[in-house]
Amino acid sequence: MFRIGSFARLGGLSAKQLRAYDELGIFRPVWVDPSNDYRYYSPAQLPELRRILALRELGLPLDEIGCLVAGGDLREALERRRAELERERQRAEERLRALDISIADERGPDVVLRPVAVEPVAVMHVAQPVDTALYELESHVRDAGRRAPRPPGAIPSEREIFVPVTGPIPTTDRIGYRRLPAVRVASIIHRGAYEGVADARRALLRWVESAGLATVAPMRTIYLQFGAEAELRVPPGYVVDQAADFVTELQLPVA
Repeated sequence: MFRIGSFARLGGLSAKQLRAYDELGIFRPVWVDPSNDYRYYSPAQLPELRRILALRELGLPLDEIGCLVAGGDLREALERRRAELERERQRAEERLRALDISIADERGPDVVLRPVAVEPVAVMHVAQPVDTALYELESHVRDAGRRAPRPPGAIPSEREIFVPVTGPIPTTDRIGYRRLPAVRVASIIHRGAYEGVADARRALLRWVESAGLATVAPMRTIYLQFGAEAELRVPPGYVVDQAADFVTELQLPVA
């Protein structure tokens, strides 16, 4: 049998790691001297240790390795890890494509891929100018006392505007309630008057096409800074006076 330092050298790890594995119940010594608590290991344990080290190299967390050592389903764990690595590879390939786009066009738009959470919203379909409809919708949400401290938005292709709420609200024949689903989006920010949003939209669509991503839902327009009447009591951080200070985010759900 070997003391912990010698066995650690045989196994290709540190004595500190062996102590941690023992404390976690993942890999224990064959004997512990009760008089001094020295740990002793056998060369016959090396195959078991190598399996643990191989699983760590694959990126499995220690708690999952502990379950596998205790008799868990190794095939299921490896298939799950394969799926995780495939997702990581997809993300890496997307970053490489984005890097190629940036190199090709150094002054191109800054597009970010990011998750967007589920959003409870009051919704309204518009046939009139958006600012008039948004005033009506914001007024309804204000009167219901359910305004959430997040920016409003629109889904232009569906002629729909929305205002974030804290939960279900009273509905009318013009105003409804729904939860926008969680999505992963390619996002671009436009600063300035709304006339420039169309250029930002075209830039975003070109970027998504160049990146080889698939569009999975209609584009969302988020009004991060916009003009609003004081009586609407919109959270003040979103309200500005000048069109030059408007900030608009375009979010295109992608996969």
